[in-house]
Amino acid sequence: MHKKTLFALLAMLAISIPAYSIELPADATPQFGKSSTAYSSSYQFNSLLGAYGLALEPEAVSGVPSSYAKVSGDEVVFNNNSIAYTPAQYHTILTAYGLELYPEAVNEKLGGLSYAKVANDKISFPNTSTAYSRDEWTTILSAYSLPPVPEPVVMAMPGDEDGDGVTDDLDKCPGTPMGVAVGERGCWALTNSMLFDFDSAVIKPAFYHILDYTKEAFDAYPDMHVQVDGHTDSTGPEAYNQMLSEKRATAIMNYLINSVGVSADRLKAVGFGESKPAFPNDTKENRSKNRRVEFTPLT
Repeated sequence: MHKKTLFALLAMLAISIPAYSIELPADATPQFGKSSTAYSSSYQFNSLLGAYGLALEPEAVSGVPSSYAKVSGDEVVFNNNSIAYTPAQYHTILTAYGLELYPEAVNEKLGGLSYAKVANDKISFPNTSTAYSRDEWTTILSAYSLPPVPEPVVMAMPGDEDGDGVTDDLDKCPGTPMGVAVGERGCWALTNSMLFDFDSAVIKPAFYHILDYTKEAFDAYPDMHVQVDGHTDSTGPEAYNQMLSEKRATAIMNYLINSVGVSADRLKAVGFGESKPAFPNDTKENRSKNRRVEFTPLT
């Protein structure tokens, strides 16, 4: 079993996941107030959106009102004050969490609310501070959707032998088949910010489906053994990063065994801490990329 084969298959499985509208996981119970209520961002509103599997990343904070969130170091800091924002401000907050709102959805779902309207195919929002009820928030959020996953476009380029869009001098996993979409290093990896909350080794339920897709890869290659590699950036004590990377790699391995059904003798979890950065730890973006879990074939 070659390393390139696993990376190619996992990458194809991941990009085949269709775009989907925002919906509440079956086991989530967001506590919207039954009556019209203003929320603090520190626990209430951010937690309500978290129940949908959404998270506000530090790099997106510049798009929200300063009274909603700020960045301290690499972390997002929320407020403790209950604030009713204007629909226009709510929209900037929701889009900062990665959601999109289209004119068709406004016309179809929001006609009975004073949240948004469409004129000449453009969406406009009132600038009056408004507190919404549970039913109203459910309706508003149902109109938003996650952005569609674009079809992978792979073009053969000079110096790109396997045609995966990553030139040979940058490709760390050469030999992927034509048409396979891979990361900028030519390898398959999942970011920790996707799988885990800050300083946590508990996998976010909203992203179970990504790991569930690996079952097809293990079924297709019954002799394949895989090492689950946990990595961190260089922030914090080295010993602590080593421990956290081991916990996260083990969490992924245990999920593959207990929930996906992969045999335990086909998996091995290893934590590398901050010892193997994929990028220099010199910017927030690079540190985020270094916080990752990778799959490495052992055979």
